[in-house]
Amino acid sequence: MGLAAAGIVDVDPVLRHFGARKEIARKEFRRFVMVGIKRGHRNEFYLADEGQILGSEEFVEAMIHRLGQTPRRGKDIYRITNPVTTFDAAALVQAVAKNYGVAREKICSRGKNMRLMRAKEAMILVGRRLGATVKELSNLVNISISGVSRRHDNARRRVQEDEAFKLATNQIEQEYHRITNSK
Repeated sequence: MGLAAAGIVDVDPVLRHFGARKEIARKEFRRFVMVGIKRGHRNEFYLADEGQILGSEEFVEAMIHRLGQTPRRGKDIYRITNPVTTFDAAALVQAVAKNYGVAREKICSRGKNMRLMRAKEAMILVGRRLGATVKELSNLVNISISGVSRRHDNARRRVQEDEAFKLATNQIEQEYHRITNSK
């Protein structure tokens, strides 16, 4: 990431993921690498050279927060995913609009009133549950990638603390499924 000077590599933190004893950890690491080799060449592993972040959802979000909106070297940040389901952005917008009584155009605008921001947070939370990427949601709600990530964190906390918000997100998700199943 270029955030710290490269120094001597400490292998112990990595090996600890594979076992408590070095001998077992090295054996398991070797097996892990061999499984990866058998999978063959994967182009997405080389996207880091282009300034993209490769990793789990949690890792990518942590890096977005750490780097902020503008990554080093002026590169864009993209999450590498293999979506299992097809995300229907129009159905999500329709479900949120119905639940919050907000026009579809407003949800996708840069507006910032309280009701609209709650609707956007609900849409981001439900969208992530449904498999939407942060990039897709950023484009959909017209908020930066790091802003979407922050809104997602806020929404996750709000669901724990606010029963009405939790109910709203569940209703949005149910409406989304009703819409997509009727197509």
